Amino acid sequence: MPIVLAIAFAALSCVHLYACYRKRIRLRIATKPCLLVMLAALYILYAPSFQWPVLFALLFGLAGDILLIPNGLKVHFVIGAVSFSIGHALYAYTLFCLTGAFSMAHALFVMFAAMLVYATAVILIARQLLPHVREHQLYILLPAYFSLVALVNVGAWLTLAAALSAGKAAQIFAASLLVGGALLFFISDTILSYSLFLRKSRHANFWVMLTYISAQAFLTAGFASYFS
Repeated sequence: MPIVLAIAFAALSCVHLYACYRKRIRLRIATKPCLLVMLAALYILYAPSFQWPVLFALLFGLAGDILLIPNGLKVHFVIGAVSFSIGHALYAYTLFCLTGAFSMAHALFVMFAAMLVYATAVILIARQLLPHVREHQLYILLPAYFSLVALVNVGAWLTLAAALSAGKAAQIFAASLLVGGALLFFISDTILSYSLFLRKSRHANFWVMLTYISAQAFLTAGFASYFS
């Protein structure tokens, strides 16, 4: 059953990406909500010991996907961004509190080193985008949201460092998936923000969704494998 669902998820992802690339709006709207529904179902069925925060993070991501479907509605955009923020907070909670990464020696050093790198990235992005943001809510929400995405990345790197320190191949592979998913999320949100506030490229939706779907899939697979 999980294999069938995984194949169906991959096929649906391809259909959705085709719709994004070819600008088939109705097909894109019809397929988008189904992606995280299938991913959540995969997580429930596949994960040997699934974590409730991960499941709820996927569900909040689903809510964000649905809320961002209507273009031009600022209220939906703000609520969708808040929904995604809650999802990121749940991912961060899982990485920092449930993986046991803080038990590693030099955990604080790894965490602060990663925080320095991502804080620099968030500041650079904010400096470029904020002059083009007119809505007061987004002026506050945008840096806060990117800070949460960065926090997930820091937690993923900390988890990978702990796995490498322990020398367990299965956990190293799982933590590598988590790092890849977190990085792809950061890239996806960066592309989305630049396309919204600076200049939208011709196939912006395609690149946003390609990185976003990959990010959610990597994180889901990483958490399922790490806690197995």
